[in-house]
Amino acid sequence: MTLVLIVPGAAVRRYVQPAAQTLQARGVDTQLLAAPGEPGTFADLRAYGEQLGQRLGGGPPVDLLIGLSVGAQAAAIAAAATPPEQLRQLMLVSPTVDPQARTAPRLLARWLGGGRVEQPALLREQAPDWRRAGPRRLAALVRSALIVRIEDVLPDVAAALSVVHGENDLITSHAYAAQLAADRGGTLLVLPRATHSWPHADADRFADTVQDVIR
Repeated sequence: MTLVLIVPGAAVRRYVQPAAQTLQARGVDTQLLAAPGEPGTFADLRAYGEQLGQRLGGGPPVDLLIGLSVGAQAAAIAAAATPPEQLRQLMLVSPTVDPQARTAPRLLARWLGGGRVEQPALLREQAPDWRRAGPRRLAALVRSALIVRIEDVLPDVAAALSVVHGENDLITSHAYAAQLAADRGGTLLVLPRATHSWPHADADRFADTVQDVIR
């Protein structure tokens, strides 16, 4: 059976569960991992990624590793540490942090701007996860996100690369997503109407996209 692992965004996990469940219902072995920064996991993205890389290297081969938002940074680090026979493909969805937003004030401004185009239900789903994580872990996660540069990690990734950018993503620019794909010889997928939080409330299109990439 095809094996897919998903690294969620910043200390939030429940918003991805419907998408993961839809993919699982289609016969794809799908594992939604703990979110970086949630209690019991690393808030440091490099440490999270290195630990995940150890797991990938010692476990069954993975067909596709997916990283969402800051989870893309952790997924890239994990992929760079994983032998090619253990990981076939890497998908970075809404990868952060855009070089033009690599300060805390700029990133916060983009996050606030991006929130205006998200569905109101998103914040209701994410707020309980953020409360559990707490401000100290969230602050550590933001500091880590500003340090880890995906473009410096990708040259060490042997897996085939896909980069997914939502048309209405106001946190990650199209230019950055396109550059990541181009520099690594990967595939850029632009999703009409999608926001930074994709695949929230778009489970079927997520499953379609993942299955297309696997094929």
